[in-house]
Amino acid sequence: MEKADIKSKDILESGLTNLASRELVEMWQSGSQEAASVLMDRYHVRLIALIASRLNRRLRGGIDPQDVVQSAMGSFFRVTQAGGNPAVQLQSTASAWNILATFARRKLSRVLERETAAKRGGGWERTPLDQIDNAGFVKQPPSSLDADECIEELNALLSADQNLLLQLLLENAPQREIAVALGVDERTVRRRIAVIRSLVTDQFVADTDHKESANESASELSTANIELPHISYRQFVLGKMIGRGAFGKVYRARMQSDDSLVAVKFMHRHLWADPISKHSFVREIDHASRINHPGIVKYLGWGESPHGGPFIVSELIDGPSLAHLSRADAEMAPRWLKQICDAIEAAHRVGVVHGDITPNNVLLDSKGRIVVTDFGFASTWGLAHDSRSHVQHIEPRGGTLGFAAPEQISSAFGEIGPATDIYAIGGIAYYLLTGCAPHGTLSEAMGETLSDEDATVDRPYQFGAEARLAQVAHAALKKAIADRPKSVRDLLKLLSA
Repeated sequence: MEKADIKSKDILESGLTNLASRELVEMWQSGSQEAASVLMDRYHVRLIALIASRLNRRLRGGIDPQDVVQSAMGSFFRVTQAGGNPAVQLQSTASAWNILATFARRKLSRVLERETAAKRGGGWERTPLDQIDNAGFVKQPPSSLDADECIEELNALLSADQNLLLQLLLENAPQREIAVALGVDERTVRRRIAVIRSLVTDQFVADTDHKESANESASELSTANIELPHISYRQFVLGKMIGRGAFGKVYRARMQSDDSLVAVKFMHRHLWADPISKHSFVREIDHASRINHPGIVKYLGWGESPHGGPFIVSELIDGPSLAHLSRADAEMAPRWLKQICDAIEAAHRVGVVHGDITPNNVLLDSKGRIVVTDFGFASTWGLAHDSRSHVQHIEPRGGTLGFAAPEQISSAFGEIGPATDIYAIGGIAYYLLTGCAPHGTLSEAMGETLSDEDATVDRPYQFGAEARLAQVAHAALKKAIADRPKSVRDLLKLLSA
């Protein structure tokens, strides 16, 4: 194991990622480099989101937020660790963040100046930050990244003469001009082109064989140790679509064998293109199918469509989701939340974390029973896990923005576990009180989730059902894992108080 991997593993095992940023700053001031590492990972993620939100569509292709952040953090360390006599003293998490954010904005301003100058042929013009359109986090376009990677691979594959020849070909130079530039005849140029084509083709075939081998290995895993029954695509008849989410589409269907109605969920094509994702989807649903609780949807089987996409067959819940219930039902809200807690506690007892508890994934059937559905983002805990290094960039790990916990955006904020579901239940309580997600609109959700500020209910509820919901929201919606209730049972106590 590499030294960096060992260090990251030690940090994860120490539980530092579960702490609030204010505690990490105190430990940093006391000399803990591990605390500093975790804190910088968090700030790295936040800064990328901050810079990306200030780039409009015209600027996103030419400016990489990660480059701006790396430069800003370099300046930050120079003024906070200058020869043991730092120019700036860190007094709190707010001061550290304010300094970093200031450096990042200055770096972005300079990058914008250079970008504007390059596009205007050298005419310098400052672009005020408040004139840059707000936008969600967007990575550099995949096409430009792929092109850069291809060029780097070709440069490594070809000799200097071959690279020069390739450059001339890309410029559409005729063979006669290429021959003159290389000092050879046209026949030699044609022969060298054939050699380059052969080298590139051989490399492509080797890469393809490697990917196909990996895909075959992953495909073999997709059915290993799955206890959920396999259902053929021909065993049911699809009806109309009744739901759609980030993970897939849900259809009403009728089983051919007994005419019973079921729900069939098909994973989105862009997700099942990766065999590992397909395996993970079926495996976690298989774990969820072993939960015997009336508040957990019953999974009946799984299969693959003729095109190779996985689907899951479950019981059909005839009723609306919490997202479609009237606000006039507010007095019932604590009862619903209790049922959600009971169901999630049952999942946790068998080591399953739901990972995406939202109003859309909680249904109310015709008999008033709350049913938690959609375990597509579920994960297992309390089992053997591979050690992972810190994620120093934005890499969503499941969940729905607005309700997702910070650790679902980056492991710098901790590992996904039961506390992740506790946070989401707090989000449900917040939603039942206000009709909104705890972290605002889609454009605001990323920044609000990653901030140090805990979500709070503005109105002071003191009595009745609303007061109990407010207590749950206040207790569960803590950004630091260590500050949240230790188990769902603690939330049930609040609801029963």
